Amino acid sequence: MSYRTCSRREFLAAAAALSLLTACERPPPNPPLPDWMLTPDAADPELWRDALVVQDLLVRHREIRREVEHYSYGIRATTTSPAADLAEQIRVHVAQMQSRLQRGAAIRQDDPLFAAIFAHHRQVDLRVERLPDGVRVTSTSADPVVVMLLRQHAVHAVSEFVADGVERARRPTPLPPGYPG
Repeated sequence: MSYRTCSRREFLAAAAALSLLTACERPPPNPPLPDWMLTPDAADPELWRDALVVQDLLVRHREIRREVEHYSYGIRATTTSPAADLAEQIRVHVAQMQSRLQRGAAIRQDDPLFAAIFAHHRQVDLRVERLPDGVRVTSTSADPVVVMLLRQHAVHAVSEFVADGVERARRPTPLPPGYPG
């Protein structure tokens, strides 16, 4: 076996090329989660997937339309977009959040409202209707305190996220006035 010495310039060029090649082989590590996505289980593999969808929706919030109807037992929210890819992202996000709620797999644990909703997740009934341009979600509960949380979530969390995007998502959502918890 024969070894060749190289100049400092050749060595630095080879080292730079090697680092570029190895950088292409590995995907970058997951960036840290923003505070508004904090969860008690940061190792939750679905959290990263869900966070990417949330981020896309927040960035493209101006392309989303939302209407909320109030009932004594809960709310009905219609969330749509004329952009087909964004309408699909809305449907994906709702399915992801429905799954998280059913499992009690919380997100935004530094947000008082989200923490309270996930603490009461077994008392929430969520019905999702697929629309050509988005979804219609009916969130209800037999517990009037949980209904307060559902209304606060619909109006002072999600509707505000749609109105103001990432800027709003960086702030916590207060519990509703009169909440006994």
